[in-house]
Amino acid sequence: MESSVLPSDEVSAILAAKFICVKVDADNPGPAEKMLGKVTGNILPFYAYATPDGKFISGTSGFRNKTAFKADLEGVLKSDLMKVPAEFEKKLAKMADQAAKDFEAKKIPAVIKAARDAAAIRGFSDSKDKIQELMAQAVTAGNDRIKEAAELCKDAKFDEAGAILSALSKDYKGSELEKPAAAATKALDKFKAAAKDASSAKRNYELVVKECKDAPPFVELAESKLKE
Repeated sequence: MESSVLPSDEVSAILAAKFICVKVDADNPGPAEKMLGKVTGNILPFYAYATPDGKFISGTSGFRNKTAFKADLEGVLKSDLMKVPAEFEKKLAKMADQAAKDFEAKKIPAVIKAARDAAAIRGFSDSKDKIQELMAQAVTAGNDRIKEAAELCKDAKFDEAGAILSALSKDYKGSELEKPAAAATKALDKFKAAAKDASSAKRNYELVVKECKDAPPFVELAESKLKE
C-alpha cells in the first residue's frame, strides 16, 4: 500500500486535505492499541479512523486497493461523527451565500473573515467547502495582482504598482497573502531606489532576490535585471 496506493494522486489528495495521518508500529502501538483493538480482523495493515477528539469511526484490516481505500476515506468523511453540528449548518449556509456575494463585490476582508470563522467550526460540510473555495479564489486573484504589480514595476510604473500593493496589503491582512504582499512592497521600494541611483542598482536587485522570496514575480524580475 505504501508503494502503490498511498502515493496515488486520488488518495494522497484526500489524505492531505482532510486527514491527519499517524503511522503506528503494530508491535509497539502504545496509546493507539486501544483504538486499533476496535478494528475487526487480524491481517496487517490495520487502518483505524477517528474524530479529532478520539471517537472511533471505523477501521479495516488487510490490503485495500486504490478504489477500495478511496471509498473508505470518503465513507469516513460522510460519517455523522464528522459532520458539522446541525445547529451550525444553517449558519454556515448563510455564511457561504454572503461570502459569495462579498467575493463578487471584491470585499476580500469579508471573505477572509468568513473563511476564518468557518474553519473554527469543527466538522465537514458543503458550505464550509464553498467558503474555502472562495478563499482559494481570492488568494489566486491576489497573486495575480502581485504579478500585475511586477509587470508595472518592470515598465517603471512604480506609482501604479504601489497602488495595487497598498490595496493588497490592506485587503489581505491576516491571510496567507499578507507576507507575499509585504515582500512585494519591499521589493518595489528596492526597484524604485535602483531607478533613482544606477550605482546602487545591482545591490538593490540582489537584496530583492535575497529578502523578498515570498514575492516570486519580483524576484524573477530582479534576477533578470542582474543578468542584463
